[in-house]
Amino acid sequence: MAAATPKAPQKITPINRKVVKRESKRLTSIKKYRGKSAITNRLSAEARRFTAHTRQRRIITISVVASVGTLILLVLATMFTPLLAVEKLEVTGTKRLNSKSIVNALISQMGKPLPLINSGEIQEKLKTFELVESFSLVSLPPHTLRVQIVERQPISIIYVAGTAYLYDPAGVRVGRATSSDTLPTIRISGDPKNNAQFKAAIDVLLALPASLLPRVSEIDAKTKDDVTLSLRGYAGQRIIWGDGSQSVLKSKALAALIKNQKTTDNVTFDVSSPDAPTVSYGNF
Repeated sequence: MAAATPKAPQKITPINRKVVKRESKRLTSIKKYRGKSAITNRLSAEARRFTAHTRQRRIITISVVASVGTLILLVLATMFTPLLAVEKLEVTGTKRLNSKSIVNALISQMGKPLPLINSGEIQEKLKTFELVESFSLVSLPPHTLRVQIVERQPISIIYVAGTAYLYDPAGVRVGRATSSDTLPTIRISGDPKNNAQFKAAIDVLLALPASLLPRVSEIDAKTKDDVTLSLRGYAGQRIIWGDGSQSVLKSKALAALIKNQKTTDNVTFDVSSPDAPTVSYGNF
């Protein structure tokens, strides 16, 4: 068999060159288009994500603004309409005071919305009641305002022109004393308010142990540095307190001394120097 004769290379004619050049341009155009299309697709995805985030943020902002606006309208509606207007006044905590008198003094609060009740205005109204030590307000929607009164509590008895009266620690007269009142009698001269003797006596009473206070029959504050107390009992026990310093230590020393004594012992406890308290028997 004869060997195959190789074909001669095909010559590129001017027509073929035009075809090759046209195809090359077409392929290049396709590549550029595909590149631009991919970039455009990526940009479109980023734009969509940005647009979605902006839309979501706008929706949240609108929702927040709408909620705040609704809340403001609701508050305004409750404050400036009869929706929560006071129609009933309740007064609690009164024993010596007449609750009806307090309600009458606060009658101007009727019809006001509960959120607009002014405690300062009520305080001014209650100044006429000397036995009111403090108060608090409780709103009970829809129409009730409760005024909780704390009355002054007596701590001592003071004789004024031969009549026994009850006084609180601030020197305010609470009422007349009766035979059933077992509070200590303070021996002073003059009005308790702004009285140095009264203040010295009260400081001692407030420093005494709670269990001992009912046993105190009388307290005599000749000066702020010379305070003595008498205890209830057959022997009439006495306490020499001294001045108002070291009250806590004096109170502890006194409690320890009294613990070892009978109520019938005629004894004097001297805690004026609490680091060295003494006990004296008899009329010494």
